[in-house]
Amino acid sequence: KKLAQLRARTDRQLVELISARLDRGFAYARVLAARDSQTDWAAAREFQQRAENAWREAHHLLPALNGIAETDRAALLHRAEILRAVLDQFAVETVPVRRAACF
Repeated sequence: KKLAQLRARTDRQLVELISARLDRGFAYARVLAARDSQTDWAAAREFQQRAENAWREAHHLLPALNGIAETDRAALLHRAEILRAVLDQFAVETVPVRRAACF
C-alpha cells in the first residue's frame, strides 16, 4: 500500500514537472515569436535554444509516466507535439541566410 501511494505521488509530481517544462517552452516560444528575430539573431537563438531545452526535458520525462490516466498522458503528449511543431516552425524561420561577399 505504501509503495502504491509513493508511486502515485511520484507520478503526480512528474506530471507537474513535465507540464512546467512545457509551459516554459511555450513561454520562450512566445517571446521568440514576439521578437524581431531579423535584427537580433543572438537573442532569437538564445530563446530558441531555451525553448528547445524545455521541450527536450519534457520529452525525456514522458516515458517515465506509468500510473496516470491515459487521457492525462495523451494531453501531455499533445502539448509536447504542439510545442515541437512550433519550434520546428521557428527553426525554419530563424535560420540566417548567409551570403558570400562580392568584391
